[in-house]
Amino acid sequence: MPNILPSIRGSVMTIALRDAREQLRDRFLFWATLALVVAATASLVTGAIALHSDAATYAAARDQLLALGKDAAAIAAPEFYPLKLMRGMIEQVEIMGAVIALVAGYRAAAAERGRQTLALILTRPLPHWAYRLAKIIGGMGLAAVSLGIVIIATAVLLPVVSGIGLGTDDALRLALTWAAGVFYLTALFTLGFGLSLWARSPASGLIAAFALWILVVLVAPQIGDTMDPDNQVAGGVFAQLSVPKAEQDRIKAGFAGYETFRNGIEVASVTKHFERFTFAILGIKDTYTGAPVDKVLAEKQGDLLFLFLFSLGLGGLVLLRPINPDRLTKES
Repeated sequence: MPNILPSIRGSVMTIALRDAREQLRDRFLFWATLALVVAATASLVTGAIALHSDAATYAAARDQLLALGKDAAAIAAPEFYPLKLMRGMIEQVEIMGAVIALVAGYRAAAAERGRQTLALILTRPLPHWAYRLAKIIGGMGLAAVSLGIVIIATAVLLPVVSGIGLGTDDALRLALTWAAGVFYLTALFTLGFGLSLWARSPASGLIAAFALWILVVLVAPQIGDTMDPDNQVAGGVFAQLSVPKAEQDRIKAGFAGYETFRNGIEVASVTKHFERFTFAILGIKDTYTGAPVDKVLAEKQGDLLFLFLFSLGLGGLVLLRPINPDRLTKES
């Protein structure tokens, strides 16, 4: 056994690195990542320009006071939170990134089946689960690289356009966002890969993966949002009606069962957990704007844990379910 495990580990890493290199050379991944970068940065620019205008207005007012010999403290220094402008990037990763991950998983399975290399690999003295683990590790590496490129591109562009620099605290928040995104995209890659591997044809697996994607990524979160009465009015019903906090709590208590049901629909979606965690850690949600990272992590660690366990659970399912060679068909 001690001699077998290093051999399996070496084979897994060899297959994973080979698969990652092939995918990185693939034009699909290049153009898909580029499109995601363009979409993410485009959603950032408008808000960054407005932020730059606000910062310039404050700087001009402060300089004018100093020129008059007055104390600049007469004008309260505004607090700028540039990471709030990352909302568009997160939404692009939720939808567009999910599609790319599903298709990449499908292509990882279809490539082996199309070249008939999968049937050959299954005849080797390598456990079937080790082969599938290698493909998932390769997919996770691709998700890490692609998402890293997107986050770095937006993080570089943001201070350039807005004029507001990012600090070490912001870098930590972006790193946590990257980690959550890697779990999210790896889960969807695994879903596309597993279904395309098990189905009689990879195309059938991709169709099934997209059906689940529509349900989990698009339908469930929207149902939960639509059922939330506070979302039906800009700024929230309670805020528009100036309802006191105590009265809000009393009203909500009367609809506790309904709220539990509505929230249950939302939390069934892995996308909603990704959104809740990233919106909190980046300060996009006003409740968490300016909150310390440790405080946000303490409140949102459940969402991050769900992302990790969801990705791990899908991976475990793909590893445990055997491949039936008789169902493998060559793709034309």
